[in-house]
Amino acid sequence: MEEQKNNFKLSKVNWIFAIIVIGISSFVFLKKDGINGYSLGYLVGLIVTAGIIPLIFALVVWLIRGRVPYAGTYTFNIVLAILCLGIVKEIGAISMERSNSIDEISKSVSSYKDSLSNNGDPDRAFDQYSSTFQKNLAKLINNSSGNEQEVYKKLLEFFTNNQVVMVEWQKSYDSVMNPRILDYSILNSSEELKYQVNVLEHYKVESESYKRNFITRKSRVKELFKNIPENNELLQGVMTGISKKDSVQKPVFVPLIDTHIEYSKNLISILDLLEKNGQGWTYDNGQLFFESEEIDDKFTGIIQKVIENEKIINELTDKLIEVM
Repeated sequence: MEEQKNNFKLSKVNWIFAIIVIGISSFVFLKKDGINGYSLGYLVGLIVTAGIIPLIFALVVWLIRGRVPYAGTYTFNIVLAILCLGIVKEIGAISMERSNSIDEISKSVSSYKDSLSNNGDPDRAFDQYSSTFQKNLAKLINNSSGNEQEVYKKLLEFFTNNQVVMVEWQKSYDSVMNPRILDYSILNSSEELKYQVNVLEHYKVESESYKRNFITRKSRVKELFKNIPENNELLQGVMTGISKKDSVQKPVFVPLIDTHIEYSKNLISILDLLEKNGQGWTYDNGQLFFESEEIDDKFTGIIQKVIENEKIINELTDKLIEVM
């Protein structure tokens, strides 16, 4: 009598269990990442990879047990259940780390605001904030996948681009605050005048660049995220947050940076006035003297504008810190 051979095959229970697991996983993943070609392909890859592991274990056990019926099917369900528990545990750990990263970013913003409000070192405060933000955003990138990961990557790119513009502007402003600028005791040579005009011109150019970068940030964000589905929940949250911040920051920032631009122009006007009247003024004992009353009046008028610029800059800077 011919010996009956048992072929390896999954039972109905295996298929039902696998379908339930795949269904729940798909719902959770697609709800978070949105339904699109990228996320569907990524999900299929995960399912295939995850499904191979319990299938291999089931086949090995079935062979070791001498092809006993149901030896492989029981193993399949057990391994799949263990994988699910492991995935759930890993998701919990990742979720906790994500939450911690977001908390750290929020704390860094608060610390940055406090430092600026308390007249701390702005450069050091920004460096600390920038370092914390980038470090924790990198963690969010490592702990995410699919379109969610792409959102975090684009956010990092957006932040990095803004950082470059802001740092360059801050350097130009710091150069203007150098005691050398508008030190009348050394403004007695064409070389020094030229140097100081260049410093102020650079400050004006960087201020204009900073303004352009700020007022176009929403459109630049949309361009960065153009390949990510609009129904992605993380993207929707990011865009909502950026829109809210833009609505409260722009009414303060635009007049602030406009005043910086006007301030640079008025400072340049002072140097132009001194250069054009090189033989008509002297600086002695901490005071500037003009031979012509007309030139003296022009100088006084410009100085009054500069003082008003500085007052507005200080007021609007405080307001901008409040809405950060």
